[in-house]
Amino acid sequence: MAAGVCIMSGAQEKSANEIEGLVLKAARGGGLPLGLAEDLAMATAYLDLDKLSTCPCSSGNAGLEIPQALDAIAAGTGPKTVEADLALIEAYVANAEVHSCKTLVWEATSNGAIFHRFEDDTPDEHTPLGRRTVSQELLTHLHDLAVKTHVPETESSRAGGAGAGLTDND
Repeated sequence: MAAGVCIMSGAQEKSANEIEGLVLKAARGGGLPLGLAEDLAMATAYLDLDKLSTCPCSSGNAGLEIPQALDAIAAGTGPKTVEADLALIEAYVANAEVHSCKTLVWEATSNGAIFHRFEDDTPDEHTPLGRRTVSQELLTHLHDLAVKTHVPETESSRAGGAGAGLTDND
């Protein structure tokens, strides 16, 4: 079956890069600052999308809270408590351990986690999930957020250089 073709109840298979790019755009459209949107997009390499109960692609939720808590722990101020889906927390933890080459000491709670500290121990090996099947509901939601980053087509936007105009003739 070809990539991107609907394979079950509207679900689509997407590459890791496609998922990361879409999450980055959706997070920006959802109001996350660029750096936090990039953190979320990188963490999706380890994220089991089927285990999410809420989308982290908007400001004021886990997409903001988890990276700030991890930064605080890295700076030595902790412990920090976060509220989020366990799957999202695990993805951020895996990404943080891979990039810091340190082990995060943390514990799951009933509605999130408590991050205690980073230790110089070699972390467990984390394998990116790669190509995955994404539900049509999640794809639609992510596309709806991503489209908020688009500039509306107007005469003034075109006059300002938006679009290809007459120069795009390939």
